Amino acid sequence: MEREGYIRLPPRKFTPHNPLANRKDPRSAVVDQSPVERSIKEILPITLRQVRRSADEHLFNSLIAQFHYLGYTQPVGEHLKYLVSWKDRTIACLAWSSAPWHLASRDRYIGWSAEQRRRNLHLLAYNTRFLILPFVRVPHLA
Repeated sequence: MEREGYIRLPPRKFTPHNPLANRKDPRSAVVDQSPVERSIKEILPITLRQVRRSADEHLFNSLIAQFHYLGYTQPVGEHLKYLVSWKDRTIACLAWSSAPWHLASRDRYIGWSAEQRRRNLHLLAYNTRFLILPFVRVPHLA
């Protein structure tokens, strides 16, 4: 309301330190960007590795920051981060997070009452980031 000019607030007495307010972008990781153009049969098997709180989490963060159209933002709440690899090459990234508490359109679509949402919300996960690296061209990989 102060920004809009409706009220005038007294000057701040104290501004608390918030280390998250000025968080730096993930440092850039260097990965092999030579093209991967194969059929899905040629790259099987692929591996999915959960990298949250591991030495490879910075690689995940950097790839999302560099190549995902939404960029990287620090997830809030419970979340998981996965790197998808073929041989020793990272080819994709997946991130999942806990579902929002209230989302009327979702609850209507599912047909949940308030009680059903309370009982079942822990069963949902949201795919917050999905990235096949731009130099990977493998039909049906997704």
